[in-house]
Amino acid sequence: MKMAPEPTWISELDATSLVIDEAVATVTLRRPDAANARNQAMRVELGRIWDHVGNRTDVSVVILTGSGERFFCAGMDLKEAGELESPAQRRDRLKASRDIEQLAAIPQPTIAAINGYAFGGGFEMALACDIRVISEHAQVGLTELVHGLVPGGGGTQRLPRLIGLARAAEMLYLGLRLPGPEAVIWGVANQCVPAAELVSTTKELAAAIAAQPRRALVYAKELLRMSSEVAQAPGIERELEVLLTLLADRQQSGS
Repeated sequence: MKMAPEPTWISELDATSLVIDEAVATVTLRRPDAANARNQAMRVELGRIWDHVGNRTDVSVVILTGSGERFFCAGMDLKEAGELESPAQRRDRLKASRDIEQLAAIPQPTIAAINGYAFGGGFEMALACDIRVISEHAQVGLTELVHGLVPGGGGTQRLPRLIGLARAAEMLYLGLRLPGPEAVIWGVANQCVPAAELVSTTKELAAAIAAQPRRALVYAKELLRMSSEVAQAPGIERELEVLLTLLADRQQSGS
């Protein structure tokens, strides 16, 4: 199968990898010896990847997953976080690392293939995706309170919008870790599949989405994102504008 050209820096990635096959980009977290935890190198690489992929018109869908079978991403690298730095240095470092928001903002639909444990910032990355497919043995949760911390990658904002305030509060306050089947019941994940079927299921889903007309697909994601960010009236107004634009395109093309 023909592989799309990639930028020269792709070969320089260390904590992640990017493969673009046809219209689907697969991004893999690659720190298996550290539970695929989010260190600064990973944050920087992911930021570069989302900038690059988001600007590619030949990519229609993005898959995010982790290497190995045990961990999707265990969250913040607490070993790195414990290294000596001033509060100002820590603030500047973390504020400069907005890769999760970049992921949420890319124009293409995104799928999190949750192959293993996804806690803290790992779960927040999955929440920033549009669709989540989880392995039966995997678990997800916002576990920061156990360490005397709170989420810092949008977890307290995205989770309530996804499953409601009461259930989000229960997950956050108790640090609940939902196994794959329960994640679907709670509305956190779309599908739960055996580990052996995760890759094929996700690829089939991505291919089905990528088969849709790309311009309409990008607009559809924009409108869905607006639904959680603006009042209903301007969202409906934008929806009509998009529909009229696409209808005009069809008329011009004669389809």
